Amino acid sequence: MTGFVVRLIGYALLLGVASRIAQTLWSNDGLDEIAALQQFHDAGVVVLLVAPLVLALVGFGRLRALGVFTACFLAGAALTAPYVCARVIGAS
Repeated sequence: MTGFVVRLIGYALLLGVASRIAQTLWSNDGLDEIAALQQFHDAGVVVLLVAPLVLALVGFGRLRALGVFTACFLAGAALTAPYVCARVIGAS
């Protein structure tokens, strides 16, 4: 049980910080004003909120490396998504 709580807190901190930074970048680039991107943003936020629990449940034993990789992948995707979307729509 202690391992689960430690994994949950670790994943929640990693993805929570990435989510807040991504939200700031999203707003700074003016992407929150574009209705076509709102659904994409909402889905990303939901994934970042639910992922720590899922990763903590399945990310132990042999699957620990996969859980860590998935968490880092999601954090990286969240941090780069505002830049990619801004580039695609021509905002920056």
